[in-house]
Amino acid sequence: MNNENSSKWFDINFKTKTDNKIDEALLRLFDLMKKSLHIYFNIENSSDIHEFLKIAATKNNVDHSFIEWIKVKGIPRLKSIDFENLPSNDQFLAMIEIDEYCLKSEMDFKEPEEVRGWIITIINSIQEYANICKQLEVVQ
Repeated sequence: MNNENSSKWFDINFKTKTDNKIDEALLRLFDLMKKSLHIYFNIENSSDIHEFLKIAATKNNVDHSFIEWIKVKGIPRLKSIDFENLPSNDQFLAMIEIDEYCLKSEMDFKEPEEVRGWIITIINSIQEYANICKQLEVVQ
């Protein structure tokens, strides 16, 4: 699975810098979210988030409220993040890596709601983490 496709899969285009730990962590996080969404909705493959949502909506016994959240809040929230100007400090990296670790630890899917919860938390938190870290940079 090509990491760069994971951000594009979410319909986000940000230029990643090589050897940038934060970009690498974000791409791993996107990759993990993409993989977990496919497992959660039992979908083999999809070209992007929009095709994914169309397929998910046709499934039986599907979590329609989560699909709706992704469409109405998740994608717009991700698209509103200025990925080109994220903080480049260790605190921001640590915040992303903690989310990655937490989502990874739920990949056994013993409790699918936990996976859903982490995806929502991650999407809601990236901008918040950036704001907190930018304020920290100003203070220091």
